[in-house]
This record gives sequence, C-alpha cells and structure tokens, in this order.
Amino acid sequence: MINEKSILVLEDFLRQHTELNQVNTHHVLGFMSGLLACSEFYGESVIANYIADDNEQAYNLLMNDSKEREALITVLDNVTEAQVEQTHILKQIYPHSADAQAPSEPLQQWCSGYLAAYLVNQEVWQQDFNFLLNVDKQQNVADTDGQLFIDNFEATLNLLATFAMWPDALKEHPEPETLNSGFNVLYAGLDESLVSIASMALMLEDEKLALWEEEG
Repeated sequence: MINEKSILVLEDFLRQHTELNQVNTHHVLGFMSGLLACSEFYGESVIANYIADDNEQAYNLLMNDSKEREALITVLDNVTEAQVEQTHILKQIYPHSADAQAPSEPLQQWCSGYLAAYLVNQEVWQQDFNFLLNVDKQQNVADTDGQLFIDNFEATLNLLATFAMWPDALKEHPEPETLNSGFNVLYAGLDESLVSIASMALMLEDEKLALWEEEG
C-alpha cells in the first residue's frame, strides 16, 4: 500500500538530518492520515513544515525538486488513495497478532502523528461538527447521525491518545491488566473508526463543493 522505496528515501533523509529526530516515518504517515481526514485540503507544505519544524534547509529540500520531495508526494498519494478506498490502514501497515496486549512502538508513533495533524485541522472539524448538528436539527429524530459521529470522533481521539502514550495510560488505568487484555478489541475499533472519519471527511468535502457551486 505504501511505496517502500519512497519510505526508505524519507528514512534516509531523516537520518541525515539528525536535528529532525523528533519525528520518523511512522509519525509522518500518521500526520498525513490525520491531515487528509479533513474536509479541507492541506498541501504538502504543511507536511514538510511538520517534518522540518524550523529547519529551513530541510523544508526547502522537501518543497523543491528533489528525490526527497518526490518520495514525500508518492507516500502522500498512497495514503490519499488508501483513505479514498476506505482501507483499514492500521491493519495494512501495523498488523498485530491475535494475542497482542499493547500497541507496537511504530503504531504509538503513528497515533502521535495523527493527533498532531488534528491540532492543525481542529478548527475545520469544529465547523463541520456545527454543520452536522444543524442537519440533525432539521431531521428532528431522537438518535441523530451527526451527534453519534461527533461522539465517536471524540472517543477516537481519546483512543489515539491512549495508544500514543500507552505506558502512561497503563499507569493511570485502575486495572491495567484489563487494558492490556482488551488491546485487540480497542485496536480493531480504532481502525474501524478511522475509516469512518476519513469517509465522513470526504462526504463533507463533497457537500462543501456542491454548496460553492450553487453559490456560483
């Protein structure tokens, strides 16, 4: 699903720029996934800025004609395609055994990257939540789809944070053994919820485009 050659190019780039060691390719994949799971478009400059932080040289390398930029665009296209096809991305990239009791370190890093992306598009999601709630009001039914989605979205963010900081979550949990034994259920639920969020983002994007076309 993800072009391995492009991932290796990005890994080599991060190794060469040791000052960028706060993120690795797992963080980047998570960031891309979280950024794309939004109804508004964010260009590769946002991803390059996440990777490079304040390093102008690294940022320019990712934004200008280079093998690193080509690799970045290829991986971004891969993640975009996976979300459009409603791929269960965690099971594809970070499979866990049936008896696993904790997220792997790469999965923890992916979740951290996804949460970092949510900080970027949080305002857009809040606007979209208001849109969904307005749709709920028009339908005038007890169990409204918009509110259910919002509740699931917030639960997903909490689960992402739990996975990203798993050791701390175990320390704070009243029954850490229960958290460990329930990991695979949580893992499957998270993967399903991420597909739902990405699908909703695409639907909302289409709704916005239709409204803009109507307004001329």
